[in-house]
Amino acid sequence: MIESVHLENFLFMNNADLSFSKGLNVITGETGAGKSVLLEAIKLLLGKKPKSNPALNKEKTAKIQAVFSLKGNKPLQDLLEERGFENEDDPEKLLISRTFKEDGKGNILVNSILGNMALLKDIGEGLVEIHGQNEHQTMLKTDTQRLLLDKFCGKEHENNLEKLKDLHKDRKTLAAKLEELESNLEASERRANEIKDILDELNYLNIEDQNEEDELKSELNKLANAENIIEKLAESYNLLSGTDDSPSLVSMLHRISSNFSAISAYRNDFTDLSEKISDMYYELKSVESDLSSELDSLQSDPQRLDWIQSRLMELSRAQRKYHTDFLGLIKMNQELSEELYELERPDAAKKKLQEKFDKINEQFLKTAALVTSERKKSGKTLEKTVSSEMSKLGFNQAKFYIDFKTVEPTAKGNETAEFCVSLNPGSPGGPLKKIASGGELSRVALAIKTVLAACDNLPTLVFDEIDAGIGGQTAEAVAESLKTLSDDKQVILVTHLHQIAKEGDKHFTVTKSVSNNETEVCIAEVKDAERAEEIARMLGSLDSKTIEFAKTMLN
Repeated sequence: MIESVHLENFLFMNNADLSFSKGLNVITGETGAGKSVLLEAIKLLLGKKPKSNPALNKEKTAKIQAVFSLKGNKPLQDLLEERGFENEDDPEKLLISRTFKEDGKGNILVNSILGNMALLKDIGEGLVEIHGQNEHQTMLKTDTQRLLLDKFCGKEHENNLEKLKDLHKDRKTLAAKLEELESNLEASERRANEIKDILDELNYLNIEDQNEEDELKSELNKLANAENIIEKLAESYNLLSGTDDSPSLVSMLHRISSNFSAISAYRNDFTDLSEKISDMYYELKSVESDLSSELDSLQSDPQRLDWIQSRLMELSRAQRKYHTDFLGLIKMNQELSEELYELERPDAAKKKLQEKFDKINEQFLKTAALVTSERKKSGKTLEKTVSSEMSKLGFNQAKFYIDFKTVEPTAKGNETAEFCVSLNPGSPGGPLKKIASGGELSRVALAIKTVLAACDNLPTLVFDEIDAGIGGQTAEAVAESLKTLSDDKQVILVTHLHQIAKEGDKHFTVTKSVSNNETEVCIAEVKDAERAEEIARMLGSLDSKTIEFAKTMLN
């Protein structure tokens, strides 16, 4: 709700500080006094674009500012937090201010943070609804009308709507998957052929052992240097075992070992040395045997060398072609084989997905039909109740009805629900948004809002000249409806009728004065005697009897 409004150098008003109450706030004044100034300020705070510079003194800056209470308005608190505009000191308070300069520039502050028009409009939809001639009204939107009807239907209907929303989401997801599968099927044959060509090449390579490449490179290194290795081993073996031209190193060491064995028989101090030479002999004898075995096993194999080189080149080409390494080729083979398996059995996948979609779709259509039934059933009750309320507000024999139109199924159901009225017997009627008279529209809106007060989260309603063209008992009925509505909502309205003004929890008057060809508008709260005088003025006389009568009315 609006707690306070500050106006500075705005339109014809120098300065004003106004505090509003929770209930019914009325604004009165002579015709042409400037009662619309306050309403214009509220509209600008809610995101309206000014037609021109609203500054009273064009050389100065115009400023409007309002403090709103967000207590109990969790959706709006969440919106501000999500956008980064929450009031960290008090999340239940919202401060909006706008300034306007002669050059058309100005700024918007939301909780002292620089904002923009789009943000104000988003915030405004959860703060205030304005009813008046030619005003954009949230309630005229068909989506809002359906939402109001849904809230009127009750908790069980609300649960069915949540279920419908979840089913629609699942249904949409499955439909997208089916569409994607159909699209994939068109390209599946081409993709399958591509995969088969790749797999043929990979299968030709016959890659199974993940260590093959490393083992081939190791063997290649051995075969490429086989002749040099054999030459060195043969030379080493000949030195150990001897040739026709050179003695055997092993036999020479054997003779040395025999000599020291004989010496150690005469001198004990040579025993250790004799044993070391004997060990060397047997160790060298073992090396000679190993070298002989290696020489027997080693041989140059040019054909094997050529095959390994060819094999490694094939593997390298495949790796470059598919931009991967040896292990990547093995992984790609596995993945492509699995993909080909799925591509060659699309009917089974499609059938399974279609069965799942059909099941969800059946549940969705049943729930949508239930939602439709609940809307139409509760709609009948709402039509009667609003029509009855309208008759109290001066619309004799007027009829309120809801026009349901079937649309493509959505998360919100299979139909729109548009509020319509027939104001005169025999007239065809039509949607609320096509009603010609702003005053009539305001009273119809009042009737609907009175019935749906508990179903609407908007904390504040503003009515501009809702009393146009009415009087007598109708005026009393409008006053009673407004008072009832203000039990649940904050109501701010401009009125010309004393019947409505007397019901206000707070009463503001607007006066206009002209001095030196300059106009100034003042707005202030009136209480006690001042209020009685204003009611008397609205009654048409300021004599003592009328003022006394006004006091009696207020009491």
